[in-house]
Amino acid sequence: MFRPVLLISFLISAIIFGQQNSSKASKKTLKLQTEIYNLIKKKALYSDSLDWKKIDAELTKLPLTENDSVSQKILFDYYLDQLKAAGDNHSFFITKSIMEERGQQPLIVKPEGKYLGNGIAMIKVPACSNYDNQKDLVFAETIRSEIKRLDSENTVTGWIVDLRNNMGGNMWPMVAGLNALTEDGIVGYFVAPNYKSPWLTRNGRMVGSKAKISDYKIKNPNLKIAVLINEYTASSGEMTALSLIGLPNVKTFGKDSMGYITANGTFTLSNGANFNLATSTSADRTGKVYTDKIRPDVYVENLKTTPEDEVIEEAEKWLMIK
Repeated sequence: MFRPVLLISFLISAIIFGQQNSSKASKKTLKLQTEIYNLIKKKALYSDSLDWKKIDAELTKLPLTENDSVSQKILFDYYLDQLKAAGDNHSFFITKSIMEERGQQPLIVKPEGKYLGNGIAMIKVPACSNYDNQKDLVFAETIRSEIKRLDSENTVTGWIVDLRNNMGGNMWPMVAGLNALTEDGIVGYFVAPNYKSPWLTRNGRMVGSKAKISDYKIKNPNLKIAVLINEYTASSGEMTALSLIGLPNVKTFGKDSMGYITANGTFTLSNGANFNLATSTSADRTGKVYTDKIRPDVYVENLKTTPEDEVIEEAEKWLMIK
């Protein structure tokens, strides 16, 4: 993720946002307002769909106050409403206090590996929302160690990657961990009107970190891989699924994903909050662009009275076909 440093002119801010807000809001709030405005105008995937004249007029009427916390919420809500009206359901803000709180929490939900019998091993990858680089490394390392354990203790003939209920977070620890199942190289793309940026995986490395993780690779890289998704596979969970889709030995099972397939750039604002702004959509390694939900190759309807492992059963049937 990228965190550019923005040089903002307060003279421009005064011209754009008018004297009404200047008389009520602090300089800190005005700086924040200008930062968000410029980021959306220059970086947002949906920038061209916004009515900027309308926004300029409405910004002068926002009821900003001397209370920076109150003004922050007003600004965050206003800009997200504008983005949502333009079709962006994925962008969001995270305050500094929430990030600090999450960063102090232990890694509660961890990736888990399980041998299912009949030569089939499964790795369950939950969401990765740690806001802490060291915990991200532990997350990636846990995936690798679980894959290594399963591959070492059993004669594996097929793999299941379970991304059901993975609501996202940071995709890079997930992709780095699952690199143990695949070859290095390009596994997907961020796609915008003016660029196409590849997702690269390197054995023993995680994008965004110089630290090394395990470089274990499975014994047989040609084995089939079943990827499980459902309606709660979202955001970076969907990106992680895309990083495997397109391989000749991969098939997807379950239900349509949530459809938060746009990629968010992470921008640190002057008040310490993060602005996770949708800046591009995504493509799998073949270049196929996704703008909506990922639809599985094998759709499995889960009724309330139906055990979820019916999806696993369908995946197992495919994995055991020689």
